[in-house]
Amino acid sequence: MRDLIELVGLLNKTKLKSNEYMNSIIEPGSKMDILFNALLDKKIESDDDVKALFPPKSGVNVTSLKNKLKERLLHALFLLDFKEANFSSRQKAFFECYKKWSAAMTLMIRNAKIIGIDQLERLLRHAQYFEFTELTLDILRVLRLQYSTVDGDINKYEAIKKQYQEYEEIWLMESKAEFYYSELMAQYTNSKSTKKEVMDQAKAYYDELKGFMKKCDSFKLHLFGRMVHLLIYNSVNDYKNTAKLCEDAIAFFDKKEYDSGLPLQVFYYNLVVCYLQLGEFEKGQQVINRCEYYFEEGSFNWFKLQELFFSLAMKTGHYTEAYQLYEKVINYPHFKDKQPQIVEMWSIFQAYIFYLIRVEKIPESVLSEKSKKFKMGKFINDINLFAKDRRGMNISMLIIQILYAIADRDYSKSVDRIDGIAKYCGRYLKENDTFRSNCFIKMLLQIPIANFHREATTRKAARYLKQLQTKDAGTASQAHEIEIVPYEALWEMAIESLQYKIYSKRDSAS
Repeated sequence: MRDLIELVGLLNKTKLKSNEYMNSIIEPGSKMDILFNALLDKKIESDDDVKALFPPKSGVNVTSLKNKLKERLLHALFLLDFKEANFSSRQKAFFECYKKWSAAMTLMIRNAKIIGIDQLERLLRHAQYFEFTELTLDILRVLRLQYSTVDGDINKYEAIKKQYQEYEEIWLMESKAEFYYSELMAQYTNSKSTKKEVMDQAKAYYDELKGFMKKCDSFKLHLFGRMVHLLIYNSVNDYKNTAKLCEDAIAFFDKKEYDSGLPLQVFYYNLVVCYLQLGEFEKGQQVINRCEYYFEEGSFNWFKLQELFFSLAMKTGHYTEAYQLYEKVINYPHFKDKQPQIVEMWSIFQAYIFYLIRVEKIPESVLSEKSKKFKMGKFINDINLFAKDRRGMNISMLIIQILYAIADRDYSKSVDRIDGIAKYCGRYLKENDTFRSNCFIKMLLQIPIANFHREATTRKAARYLKQLQTKDAGTASQAHEIEIVPYEALWEMAIESLQYKIYSKRDSAS
């Protein structure tokens, strides 16, 4: 079902040139039309939903119907109009060029070679302008064969042959850069590889690629070559040098005659991550304002950019700005229909926002009328995807539950929460990539040991706080998403929530 849902979503997003096209593809009122519209309206998410729509007594072969709809929609892809879509000029050109390539080759195969060659010659100029190296080689290969064996035009043949040799060399350089980047990323996602191994390998690869990059300013070569260069510093959390490389890359792709699109998204995104880790709110905010143009509003990447901006605000103490961004995102049209990882991440952000409201770090004067009281039980029940992320975002969820209970002075619930997290810590948080989380949780564990007394808790947690401070968030291996608010700041808030008296089980929650 996922492939069919994806196809229907694409057709709905990019649209056909007119509804008449769709009527020619799917007969209005047919079983296929009913299935298509149910998918379009998000009424179907699984095979069981399709079977409920067409029960056995309807006589519909559900498997056959799904396959036929898929085939129809795949044929309809060539009717899509990307000219009005929010894509870069290069992305639009990519679709149009390959559509024309397909048409030209169909003409050639059908022996309509006069118009076929004319189309290929026209297409060649566009492919070269937008630096589609592989397509350029394919076109040159066909033209080379035509000029040598059919037309016998030696001058055209020699000119095409020279171009082919030039582009073949470019393609080899691009392929090597892409391969090196793939090799590094395969290691980077492998927990057995150390950061030093990745850095050393990236250095060796870049030493070879930088000669190519001086020689040639190809789009693809510089995209992957610069990403390899980035990994040298990114792998060891050198955010200052990473930021500089991102700025250099942005300047390079900005100079292209066309809108580069993807590389600018990639390097702007990495630049925001750098300023997030460096704690430079103003610079990060400026970059986000500059780069939002390259992220289609409402797209997956746009929401990921908003996550970065939110994290930047939270980690630099700009809590009011974080709240305003939170309101903007959750009130975005059809927000609840977005991908689960988007919706759940903002649910976790919501928990931290309302904790900050609870401990008076966000003033009530800025709250909107729509803001509702936060319910911890509903929050826990609504998180399904990240609840399984034991060494990731589930850490953030457990921590906020404890902080809420302490802020509410519900100490009996706090004890239960902290007992649970103690076992969790011993089971899941033993590796270096959760060092800061491990330290902070150990600090939280001291609270019930000190009977919720402010001064006693401060004394007992002092050694763990010192350990926490030996590795700041910018140099820790931990994923930056986990620590939504710096643990040092959260600790101060937790301590401020405690009283100067000892709590015992005989006491009622106050």
